[in-house]
Amino acid sequence: MEVQLQRRVVEGVAILDVAGELDIYTSPKLKVAIQDLLSEGHTRLVVNLMKTTYLDSTALSVLTAALKQAREGGGDLAVVYNQPQIEKIFSITGLHDVFPVYRAEGDAVIAAREWARGPSKT
Repeated sequence: MEVQLQRRVVEGVAILDVAGELDIYTSPKLKVAIQDLLSEGHTRLVVNLMKTTYLDSTALSVLTAALKQAREGGGDLAVVYNQPQIEKIFSITGLHDVFPVYRAEGDAVIAAREWARGPSKT
Protein backbone atom coordinates (compact mmCIF):
# COMPACT_ATOMS: atom_id res chain seq x y z
CA MET A 1 0.00 0.00 0.00
CA GLU A 2 1.19 3.48 -0.81
CA VAL A 3 1.45 6.20 1.79
CA GLN A 4 -0.48 9.44 1.57
CA LEU A 5 0.81 12.56 3.29
CA GLN A 6 -1.10 15.77 3.82
CA ARG A 7 0.21 18.80 5.64
CA ARG A 8 -1.64 21.64 7.28
CA VAL A 9 -1.21 24.20 10.04
CA VAL A 10 -3.61 24.46 12.97
CA GLU A 11 -3.16 27.25 15.51
CA GLY A 12 0.52 27.65 14.61
CA VAL A 13 1.24 23.92 14.80
CA ALA A 14 2.28 22.03 11.66
CA ILE A 15 0.38 18.78 11.28
CA LEU A 16 1.37 15.98 8.94
CA ASP A 17 -1.41 13.48 8.33
CA VAL A 18 -0.11 10.05 7.36
CA ALA A 19 -2.37 7.42 5.78
CA GLY A 20 -1.26 3.97 4.71
CA GLU A 21 1.93 2.06 5.37
CA LEU A 22 5.27 3.52 6.42
CA ASP A 23 8.06 1.16 5.48
CA ILE A 24 11.45 1.13 3.81
CA TYR A 25 9.84 2.15 0.50
CA THR A 26 7.55 4.92 1.73
CA SER A 27 9.54 6.36 4.66
CA PRO A 28 11.64 8.57 2.36
CA LYS A 29 8.44 10.47 1.52
CA LEU A 30 7.82 11.00 5.23
CA LYS A 31 11.36 12.24 5.68
CA VAL A 32 11.02 14.75 2.83
CA ALA A 33 7.68 16.03 4.13
CA ILE A 34 9.03 16.55 7.65
CA GLN A 35 12.24 18.14 6.37
CA ASP A 36 10.18 20.54 4.25
CA LEU A 37 8.22 21.63 7.33
CA LEU A 38 11.37 22.06 9.41
CA SER A 39 13.15 24.00 6.66
CA GLU A 40 10.15 26.34 6.46
CA GLY A 41 10.68 27.16 10.13
CA HIS A 42 8.02 24.95 11.69
CA THR A 43 9.41 23.57 14.94
CA ARG A 44 6.13 22.53 16.54
CA LEU A 45 5.16 19.41 14.64
CA VAL A 46 2.45 16.80 15.06
CA VAL A 47 2.59 13.62 13.02
CA ASN A 48 -0.93 12.23 12.90
CA LEU A 49 -0.72 8.45 12.51
CA MET A 50 -4.43 7.79 13.04
CA LYS A 51 -4.78 6.44 9.48
CA THR A 52 -1.43 4.69 9.43
CA THR A 53 -1.85 0.94 9.13
CA TYR A 54 1.77 -0.11 9.53
CA LEU A 55 5.16 1.34 10.34
CA ASP A 56 8.57 -0.26 10.49
CA SER A 57 11.99 0.58 11.89
CA THR A 58 12.77 2.80 8.91
CA ALA A 59 9.81 5.01 9.75
CA LEU A 60 10.77 5.04 13.42
CA SER A 61 14.26 6.17 12.43
CA VAL A 62 12.84 9.02 10.35
CA LEU A 63 10.58 10.11 13.21
CA THR A 64 13.39 9.92 15.76
CA ALA A 65 15.74 12.00 13.60
CA ALA A 66 12.98 14.57 13.04
CA LEU A 67 12.28 14.71 16.78
CA LYS A 68 15.92 15.48 17.47
CA GLN A 69 16.02 18.16 14.78
CA ALA A 70 12.80 19.80 16.02
CA ARG A 71 14.11 19.87 19.59
CA GLU A 72 17.42 21.35 18.45
CA GLY A 73 15.35 24.10 16.83
CA GLY A 74 13.57 24.86 20.10
CA GLY A 75 10.43 22.89 19.35
CA ASP A 76 9.20 19.33 19.54
CA LEU A 77 7.48 16.61 17.56
CA ALA A 78 4.48 14.68 18.83
CA VAL A 79 2.75 11.65 17.42
CA VAL A 80 -0.95 10.89 17.48
CA TYR A 81 -2.24 7.33 17.28
CA ASN A 82 -4.71 4.98 18.91
CA GLN A 83 -4.28 1.77 16.93
CA PRO A 84 -3.06 -1.24 18.93
CA GLN A 85 -0.52 -2.23 16.25
CA ILE A 86 1.11 1.21 16.29
CA GLU A 87 1.01 1.31 20.10
CA LYS A 88 2.78 -2.06 20.23
CA ILE A 89 5.63 -0.82 18.03
CA PHE A 90 6.16 2.32 20.10
CA SER A 91 5.95 0.30 23.34
CA ILE A 92 8.33 -2.46 22.27
CA THR A 93 10.93 0.07 21.15
CA GLY A 94 10.46 2.29 24.20
CA LEU A 95 9.70 5.27 21.96
CA HIS A 96 6.41 5.94 23.72
CA ASP A 97 8.62 7.36 26.48
CA VAL A 98 10.67 9.46 24.05
CA PHE A 99 7.94 11.09 21.96
CA PRO A 100 5.05 13.13 23.26
CA VAL A 101 2.19 10.72 22.41
CA TYR A 102 -1.46 11.69 22.17
CA ARG A 103 -4.66 9.80 21.39
CA ALA A 104 -6.38 12.81 19.84
CA GLU A 105 -5.03 15.46 17.51
CA GLY A 106 -6.68 18.28 19.44
CA ASP A 107 -4.79 17.33 22.60
CA ALA A 108 -1.52 17.31 20.67
CA VAL A 109 -2.20 20.76 19.20
CA ILE A 110 -3.01 22.21 22.63
CA ALA A 111 0.22 20.79 24.06
CA ALA A 112 2.31 21.83 21.05
CA ARG A 113 1.19 25.44 21.38
CA GLU A 114 2.91 25.49 24.77
CA TRP A 115 6.24 24.07 23.57
CA ALA A 116 9.06 26.56 23.66
CA ARG A 117 6.65 29.44 23.23
CA GLY A 118 9.20 30.60 20.69
CA PRO A 119 8.69 31.53 17.07
CA SER A 120 6.92 29.02 14.89
CA LYS A 121 5.48 29.77 11.49
CA THR A 122 1.73 29.91 11.13
